[in-house]
Amino acid sequence: MKPSVIVPVQLGCCTTGARCLVCPPPPPLPTPERIAALIHHYQASRDVEDSGPVEVRFFGGDPPTDEQIQACNGLPFTARVRPDRLTRAQADRLRLAGATCIELDVWTFDDAALRAADRRYRSALVKEMAQGLSAQGLNVGIVLCPGLPNSSYETCIEDAKITVGLADTCRIHPTLVFRDSRLREKHEMALFEPLALGETVTVCAEMTDILEEGGVLVIRIGMQPGPDELGVAVAGPKHSSLRQLVESRRTLKILDTLFSKSVAPGGKAVITCHPRDETRTRGPFNQHIRTLRSKYKLREVFVRVTSSFERGQWSVEVES
Repeated sequence: MKPSVIVPVQLGCCTTGARCLVCPPPPPLPTPERIAALIHHYQASRDVEDSGPVEVRFFGGDPPTDEQIQACNGLPFTARVRPDRLTRAQADRLRLAGATCIELDVWTFDDAALRAADRRYRSALVKEMAQGLSAQGLNVGIVLCPGLPNSSYETCIEDAKITVGLADTCRIHPTLVFRDSRLREKHEMALFEPLALGETVTVCAEMTDILEEGGVLVIRIGMQPGPDELGVAVAGPKHSSLRQLVESRRTLKILDTLFSKSVAPGGKAVITCHPRDETRTRGPFNQHIRTLRSKYKLREVFVRVTSSFERGQWSVEVES
């Protein structure tokens, strides 16, 4: 299946009322004319042979207005909204207007962390809302943010477990300290310390394992530069290839299990994988190969690629 062409439209998080702790001031709201021009740009520049259909994704706190939706000119769209900004009537409006998915910008299901971030909803509301959207026939997305104030490794893992059964998709956005946010003030006063990159990779890998094993598609890990990002991050685990680091960590865990069952010291091991999995199999700068060779006291570890394997499939063979 050809990948869809995504047109990202940033509506801002806290556009009305008091801002939450994490968010910087919102950007100017795009006019319907601006949205139509953005869609035209993506349609004109896409490769028709290699690309699937065009889809609009609204990223915001408030749901998109009727005028903003009309600018999509009938294209399917997804709307990411804050749970406290979405009423039942608004959900019906989005569904009837052509929404294929509503993503709830939940952050966490831990009520203490929600209070610390000045989010005015609680986990019970989010669970009820997700179930209601699913009953309406909509796909449901959840956005989780490990590393929030008053959160812990355990609460992040629990967030992933709760998401299973509630959502079809999930985005994992580790908490960043944005310029001009109130969280930056806490960081400068040493009242908040974001997760280190290594901690982030560990918790995101564990969360992804739980989510994917539970049937939830993880569609993004980390915020990438682009129109769907909130602003300039001055601290926190920002990395241009965070998902690759996470998938690499998950792959090493899989390979370690396979090696523990099939290799003996002094031999030579051959890992077979899909060609597109070679980089995550080798690890950053071939680190996985060195780690496995050292841990299992092997002479050599080789990687063999074959298109007959599925993505995410590995085997380990021992050769003399």
